Amino acid sequence: MDVTNFLQMFERTPIALHQDYLCSVLRTAIEIIRSDSGINLAGSRYGGSPDLPEGFEWPTHHLGLYRFLGQFNFAEIPQVNTNLPERGLLSLFVADDPDGESDLFWGDPGYIHAEFFSDITKLVPTIPPDAVARGSRCTITFRQTFDLPFDEYQVDEWPFQTDELCASYGELRNALHQSDDYLLGYPSHCSLAYDPTPGSEWISLFTGHSDDELDWHWHDGDKLMIFIEIERLKKHDFSNLRSDAG
Repeated sequence: MDVTNFLQMFERTPIALHQDYLCSVLRTAIEIIRSDSGINLAGSRYGGSPDLPEGFEWPTHHLGLYRFLGQFNFAEIPQVNTNLPERGLLSLFVADDPDGESDLFWGDPGYIHAEFFSDITKLVPTIPPDAVARGSRCTITFRQTFDLPFDEYQVDEWPFQTDELCASYGELRNALHQSDDYLLGYPSHCSLAYDPTPGSEWISLFTGHSDDELDWHWHDGDKLMIFIEIERLKKHDFSNLRSDAG
């Protein structure tokens, strides 16, 4: 989808008069589409066993082992003039507590751990330790789209005050997404009454919905949002991610 297609989506709706505003807040996003294709070495996927360098030491947090969330092969992601790497593999791990009996909190620093491998030729399938919780696994593909702010907390101005305008805006934003999971764009959630982005120097990196098959349970079945500092993303430095859920 390009900007022309986007404009045509709302030219006959009640929010057509806000075209300039909508274009000013528009962001590129990469939708994550689940696939039934087979598992390939260094291929993008959720769950299962990650591909890591031989002898890689499984990451730990203060209460134990991280859980593998998924991996993204940037060569498989549409190049949409963002600061994402053109190649390499990003593996995400989460300090998940499936029993809910610890003090782990999805907003704490270090709740998300990332590893970025620029050379994927040295990666091998790595079975998680026995103590690590595992759900199912699935391959994923990507589709470029656009995204709009999820709610009024994410922007300085919000012109959609009437029920009719809010409904039209919601329909437009939903039309941009085939999936609840995506990279970049704006964070979306189910229950928050604030902007979860840590600050103006941060952007959304990943938004993913809870999923029973994958054994993802964020904030009682809501969404997990992961953020990265803009300057670190430009340097392909994923060492300091923040997160929230709701």
